[in-house]
Amino acid sequence: MNNIELKNIATKILHKTNISEDQKFGSVIAILMIISIVLTLVRILQECNKNKLSSDCSAEQKYGLYGENIKSYSSRRGWFTKMRIKKVLRRELSPEDYQKYSFQLLNAILDSGENVTQEEVITLVENAHV
Repeated sequence: MNNIELKNIATKILHKTNISEDQKFGSVIAILMIISIVLTLVRILQECNKNKLSSDCSAEQKYGLYGENIKSYSSRRGWFTKMRIKKVLRRELSPEDYQKYSFQLLNAILDSGENVTQEEVITLVENAHV
């Protein structure tokens, strides 16, 4: 598991929010929460695409497809994409934290998704275990 790379991804997302440092749920808890949210979203993406990928598909093709999907969903920011992310956020956050921070976290996740690198996609897909 690439814990350092996952932590860097979560930290990047957390820094894109304008949540004050003392309100970030405790930095370790916040990072673990963001990692859980992002990996859940990658698992959802993998489930949606499992019929598109053949069994003889190479790892590079899989990473390329997931990277393209992440970037396109993040840049389009459609209603369904936002609802799926909000559903995961509701599951991970307390009701009070969801009310306060869901909009900021949603936008931070989508902003990070627009600029995701191939290395980040590989890290996320390898750690999603689907």
